[in-house]
Amino acid sequence: MALEDRSARDGQGQDGGPGAATGARPRRGQWRDAGELLVDKRFRRFFLGYATSLIGSSMAPVAMTFAVLDSGASATDLGLVFASGVVSTIVFLVAGGVLADRVPRRAVMVGADLVSATAQFVFAALVFTGTAELWSMALLAAVRGGASAFYQPALAAMPADLVAGDQLQRANSFLALAKAVPEVAGPAVAGVLVAVGGSGVVLVTDGASYLVSAVFLAGVRVPSRTGGARRRLLTDLREGWTEFRSRRWLWVGVVQLALWNLVVVAPFLVLGPVIARSDLGGASAWGAIAAAQGAGAVLAGVVLLRLHIRRTLLVIAFLQLAWVGVLVLLASRAPLSLIVAAAFAVGFSTGAFNALWRTTEQRLVPQAVLSRVSAYELLGAYALGPVGLALAGPVSEAVGIATLLLAAAGWQVLSSAAILLLPEVRSIRLERAS
Repeated sequence: MALEDRSARDGQGQDGGPGAATGARPRRGQWRDAGELLVDKRFRRFFLGYATSLIGSSMAPVAMTFAVLDSGASATDLGLVFASGVVSTIVFLVAGGVLADRVPRRAVMVGADLVSATAQFVFAALVFTGTAELWSMALLAAVRGGASAFYQPALAAMPADLVAGDQLQRANSFLALAKAVPEVAGPAVAGVLVAVGGSGVVLVTDGASYLVSAVFLAGVRVPSRTGGARRRLLTDLREGWTEFRSRRWLWVGVVQLALWNLVVVAPFLVLGPVIARSDLGGASAWGAIAAAQGAGAVLAGVVLLRLHIRRTLLVIAFLQLAWVGVLVLLASRAPLSLIVAAAFAVGFSTGAFNALWRTTEQRLVPQAVLSRVSAYELLGAYALGPVGLALAGPVSEAVGIATLLLAAAGWQVLSSAAILLLPEVRSIRLERAS
């Protein structure tokens, strides 16, 4: 039916034409073209709203951690609070996708921002008054997680409402930059603010950032999407699922992403700090590794503002191999400088993945179902993450930390090789208008 399906069969992107080359094509004036996105008032307001909310959100985990621990709760209790947020996100994601395809996505994002702001202000009030209890903190984390479940599918599709197809990669690169920069500085700033003013101050800052975001987003004017008569929820869910599973590159990629979070990311997040504490110098070493990842993601965003990547899925498959280096170096207790360099490469890989995957989805999935398809994708990506985080410790105790990390590295090699066997991964090209 659609151009998207044809592109998946014969490797042509939406703007493809005869004689188009493969790979990246830099050209003069691309910095100017990237700047024009921010000149556009609609995209600028959208970008500023998203970026503002991330400034507070990058600090929130530190504040929530100390708020929970300062209340006398245990590490297990802390895990329950964070788990409640993740579970709430998983439960409401698909509903969030349906809503974002039914009503203006801007309105969904504004509403989610307002709910998140309220949750953080209430959390801060409980902290200031010394009345925070485990059940109330877990409930507020669940409220914020539920708001995120509605925000994310709308966010995933919103750029397609605002910019032309050949500008989507740059738009997503700007969003990747907006995400990466706070991740470098946010936790460090939060640590200082918690030490000086307490966790409640950071929670108020996060709540305020959501309000500012809502103001920016409320000013974004997007043309109304035309659609048919309102249908039942199950009909909308079925249509989104049909679009999701009909694209083999998409559902196979999501399966790989889910297993990647289970097998690679979870052991890295759980065992990396353990190795840093025992062999690399402690928390400062892990902080350096995390900062290097953030810096790599920033560079990826800058690079993708300059280059137009056509074979996005092929590039993603190769970039994911960066994880092999950091896993092997951690397992072998290599010098910190080498691990930091490998973490920088991982950050670049992750930043590029986020921008390129989202661009591919926005270009090859019909806009009318894009939020629902994104919701199914996000659900798959999240589903096994908590399982991996829970199992990484016990499995490492049974087989050894180094063995588990090396197994994760081996799986990454096999996974990237397997995904390259898909014809769509090798053939899909996202061409730009001439």
